[in-house]
Amino acid sequence: MVRSFIWLAFIVYLATVAILCFAPTLPLVIPKSNPVPYIYLGKAPFIYLPFAELLHMDFYLNILMTFPFGVFIALLQKKPSGSARIIWSGVAVGLFIEITQLILDNLGMTDRWIDVNDVLANGIGLCLGYLLMFWILQKMVDR
Repeated sequence: MVRSFIWLAFIVYLATVAILCFAPTLPLVIPKSNPVPYIYLGKAPFIYLPFAELLHMDFYLNILMTFPFGVFIALLQKKPSGSARIIWSGVAVGLFIEITQLILDNLGMTDRWIDVNDVLANGIGLCLGYLLMFWILQKMVDR
């Protein structure tokens, strides 16, 4: 019963993330006060310099957005995953989001920035969520 509820919550979370990441938006503008280098990949602007946006709130919002993903992975897996697997899972989630946005941009369906920093932030968020939940679950088992 509890596991079914966790799966349902995870599905609702994934649908929410899909709306946040893939719904059409207004064109984004990089502030002139803190410009970052970018190139175009087809019609999509691509920010390629890692950690160039540490001063932008979007970086931290991306961490927050994928934090629950890591929590759900920790709750739903039958046995703990290794560090490398969790890190690669975080990078894979970030790459999936950005590549899908790239495709949608080039099809004219959205108007978003493709950003290597989002991939990094998504990976960090997933790993932090997983680590926190894994730690909490370990503390509960140790009691």
